Amino acid sequence: MKVQAAVHFEKSNELVIQELDLEDPRPDEVLIKTVACGVCHTDIWVQQNYTNAMVLGHEASGVIERIGSNIETLKSGDHVVTAYNWCGECEACREGRTWECDSFNDSFDGLRPDGTTPLSLSGKPVTPLMREGGFAAKMVCHKNSVIKVDSSLDLRLLGPLGCGIMTGAGSVLNYLNPEPGRPIAVFGTGCVGLSAIMAARIAGCDPIIAVDRLPSRLELAVKLGATHCANGENADIAKFIKSICGGVDYAFDTSGSSHLLDAMRKILNPGASACGVGIGGRLALNERERREGKSWTTTDTGFSVPPLFIPKLLEYHKAGRFPFEKMLHFYQFDEINEAFEANRACTVVKPVVLMEGRAYL
Repeated sequence: MKVQAAVHFEKSNELVIQELDLEDPRPDEVLIKTVACGVCHTDIWVQQNYTNAMVLGHEASGVIERIGSNIETLKSGDHVVTAYNWCGECEACREGRTWECDSFNDSFDGLRPDGTTPLSLSGKPVTPLMREGGFAAKMVCHKNSVIKVDSSLDLRLLGPLGCGIMTGAGSVLNYLNPEPGRPIAVFGTGCVGLSAIMAARIAGCDPIIAVDRLPSRLELAVKLGATHCANGENADIAKFIKSICGGVDYAFDTSGSSHLLDAMRKILNPGASACGVGIGGRLALNERERREGKSWTTTDTGFSVPPLFIPKLLEYHKAGRFPFEKMLHFYQFDEINEAFEANRACTVVKPVVLMEGRAYL
């Protein structure tokens, strides 16, 4: 079948909307009509570092049009979102740690395990990022990448749940698992950081300190649950945070900034847990800090099992406790390059590209 897709052809800041050929789904795959797809920093990184033809996008939502012959839990007409792919067969998957799947990193190049791709242009392969390729009118995805959602929900909102939102909220709720009434600091208030702040409010943290250099994002952080804000460019930001609560028991970094990671080190109380995500710096604790019970790890995907965690986030949203829609800004499909530029320039928190229909104002 023929589909319209936004294709990355080389190291460039421009995507080209192109008609591609898309194969029918294989026995363990589904064909999805895409409704919307969020722009993630991973898309930007791949755009700037990969040279092969690729359809980006891995925070997608849509409606299943066709299922493979080996699929029993999904059906045509189901409303779904997509998340990272996992094999279901390695030791990590068998033990429920799908985020540590042996094949997780292999999915970035978009190829199936047998080296094929469902997309092509004039007979030449085009790969879908994360084996999804959400910036297309239709996708063929493995069943493990697909999470069914309530059909009454607005699919235009839901795509980012599968990566950025899940990562931020999961880092707090799945890994840090904070005790109510304990202080937390979140460094960086993009989509991932703001999702962490909403999760910290759900967990009952107090205070919740948001750190960023952009006033508009700090204003939004307060609306979403932060009790205090700190300017990330403050030369002595650690002293400022300590003036609020003396130190924090939990911390989460999305910035990768050496300046902010150094500040994080200074504010951790004995026994504190900290984590971070994304491409950038890591906090290397010294022996004394480890003896004090402080810990650090990276939590890409937020240690989330998507079929379990995404429905939980939607329950919080339904109850008014997780208003993630306040982070979203919508673009039409033919505005996709504007959406990518907005992401790079940090002029919006989470750009979402609509495949069809009217954008939100």
